[in-house]
Amino acid sequence: MILVTQSMNELERVVLAQIDQERLFGRCAQLIEAPSENPGGSEERTVQLLREMLEELGASVHLQQVAEGRPNLVAHLGGGNSGGGILFLGHSDVVPAGSGWHADAFTARREGDQLVGRGATDMKGGLAAIIEAMAAVHHQAPEIPLTLICTVDEEADALGITHYINTEPPAPYTACIVAEPTDLVAIIGCRAAANMEVRISGSSAHAGRPADGASAIEAAAKLVALIGRDKVRLAKNGHPILGPATWNVGTLHAGHGTSIVPDAALLGIDRRLLPGENPQQVLDELLAAARLELDRSVDLDGQQIGLEGTVQMFMPGFLAEPEAPLVLQACRSLRDLGSAGAYGIWTASCEAGFIAQHHLVPTVVLGPGELNSQAHQPNESVSIRDLCTAAGAYALIALRTFEASQG
Repeated sequence: MILVTQSMNELERVVLAQIDQERLFGRCAQLIEAPSENPGGSEERTVQLLREMLEELGASVHLQQVAEGRPNLVAHLGGGNSGGGILFLGHSDVVPAGSGWHADAFTARREGDQLVGRGATDMKGGLAAIIEAMAAVHHQAPEIPLTLICTVDEEADALGITHYINTEPPAPYTACIVAEPTDLVAIIGCRAAANMEVRISGSSAHAGRPADGASAIEAAAKLVALIGRDKVRLAKNGHPILGPATWNVGTLHAGHGTSIVPDAALLGIDRRLLPGENPQQVLDELLAAARLELDRSVDLDGQQIGLEGTVQMFMPGFLAEPEAPLVLQACRSLRDLGSAGAYGIWTASCEAGFIAQHHLVPTVVLGPGELNSQAHQPNESVSIRDLCTAAGAYALIALRTFEASQG
């Protein structure tokens, strides 16, 4: 049941009364039971289900084929030909179910106030709440333009959002709400994220005569130590809101056996970036510093070591000012619904930065579910109460942002 307070006007109260807990539960359960694991490229069933739900509301739905069986969805509802309006952003893929489940991960089940199933939190719950909010707003205020973009491949290489921004022109949206799980906190910013690969080539030799070769693993160790020292520098120069940039060496693949000096190593590196940092420039500077260190090395023949690096994936960050109208509206709407109405930042990354930059639109990330304890976990679940609160917040933000845009 949605909380209705005296601070709400008549239209807001009527719209919130349209939000139905059982219908919302049912939509979320249906989406969970349309598996869309990634890797796997299996989003199409979820997208077709979303299409059916949205077309029942009267939405105009367009599918963008990103790859075979992997369509983005763009749906417009209401507003006539006025354009702009409120933009919702979500993604259709989920991470693999994995092990540790008490029951089938793709059979939605109710446990008290919790709806359990893969994607309940990240982010079939957010998508269901968006559709419920769009339906409620459109039923009472069809003049408000509402758009949903649902991308594929968010959990891997961001192919969907990349395709969208490369094919769709910028549009004058008033606000964007990204329905990732935030435990109903309005997220106003996150750092950019870059996945980098560094390939190190060395020279093979017998382990009994290591000086005849050049160990790619030893060179990798020097690179990791260099990154470790840079972590200290970054920690001292953080952003006042977003905090510091970070490094993480997540993978290292090297070697063929203990009796062979390794001639190759591959490092997988995560770098979180602050506004003004360029991922390619950061990587180039790292490789230049490593090259200098290797050339000066006295215990490794740096002339036999080669270094190559690539930025495999880049997800831009975003930042809204705490006093921005959208942030204030989001926090007020949450408070009116009995939530804390807090704002914060995210240590994770998402597709908000792509949309904020492409459409030059004020953006917040706000959704049901707890990222750290539920997303990507076995027995993932979302509170049904929080689904309703999220749907109510989306509806109120849409109503209030549209009203403010009309002057």
